[in-house]
Amino acid sequence: MDISDLIKMVMPGSKSKADSFSKMSIATKKAILSSCIFVALFITFSIMAPQTFPSMNNLINLSQQVVTYAIIGFGLTFCLVCGGTDLSAGASGALCGMVLLLALQAGIPLWLGIVICLMIGILTGILNGFTIEILGVVPFIATLGTQWVYRGLANVFTQGNPIYTRDAITDPAVNAQFYQLGGGRISEAFPLPWSVVIMLVYGLILAIVLAKTKLGRQVYACGSNLESAKLSGINAVGTRMFAYCISGLCAAVCGILVTSRLRSAQPVALMGIELEAIAAAVLGGVSINGGEGTIINAFIGAFVIGTLRNGLTLVGVGTFWQMVIVGFILVAACAADAYRHRRAL
Repeated sequence: MDISDLIKMVMPGSKSKADSFSKMSIATKKAILSSCIFVALFITFSIMAPQTFPSMNNLINLSQQVVTYAIIGFGLTFCLVCGGTDLSAGASGALCGMVLLLALQAGIPLWLGIVICLMIGILTGILNGFTIEILGVVPFIATLGTQWVYRGLANVFTQGNPIYTRDAITDPAVNAQFYQLGGGRISEAFPLPWSVVIMLVYGLILAIVLAKTKLGRQVYACGSNLESAKLSGINAVGTRMFAYCISGLCAAVCGILVTSRLRSAQPVALMGIELEAIAAAVLGGVSINGGEGTIINAFIGAFVIGTLRNGLTLVGVGTFWQMVIVGFILVAACAADAYRHRRAL
């Protein structure tokens, strides 16, 4: 039984709506379902913590938490859609944050430091793609290995110690400008964080690339059937390496925003975020089997995971139990996707 069958049972007079729903793409159906889950979670936590959860300050904090899941999830969407995965995104983001503050500490201008940071992110994607596509290592093992490489380098550069922005940026005005990227808000009257604006603009660009460009269609083709994509003349190696470069770039963007918001770069930053981002993407509707999913799916899934994390914290659920819950959600989402994929065969 799928969702359209459920609509017919609950609302017998809505056959045309159910039929219209059945004609939607799988990604669209999952996006609608995930949106309903988000609304249900929001209402539930608003009832359980009416003084704190729906407050403006908490909603702003929630939006900043979602930024991390969403941007990492955008990159992972490219990898998952093309039939791969990236377990090194969090470590890559931590390394990029370290490189950024080390560059600023050496006297490099802020704009150039950001460019270098983004280039490091792309290089981590190239290394992942080379390991997978050229050396032939399966994505899970390859990115698990590079995760250790990037995390290790982040520790080596500073012997495991954090770098604070006040030490790296001597000019108070530049320090304040940098903080605006990840922690600042547009204005007192309109307190939307700048990081949310960056997430929305960046997500829109990636959504257009994935859905409307030739390269994006090639990413879908590689994930749907790699052999058919090769036979049709698609440069599968180049396309999949492009997907990993996008994931590395997303990790770098996330590393910049987190470093800005925390006012420091830490070797342990973003540890484990890739698993939660995968959970968000899959829960939002991106298939782990490749060929299905959009940036919108990852965006909605990020709000589901972010709301769940935020709400559980406010109602007093401990961090360790939150890990258990998120783990179960990841397994359940992947199991549901695998079950649907088997039915489609």
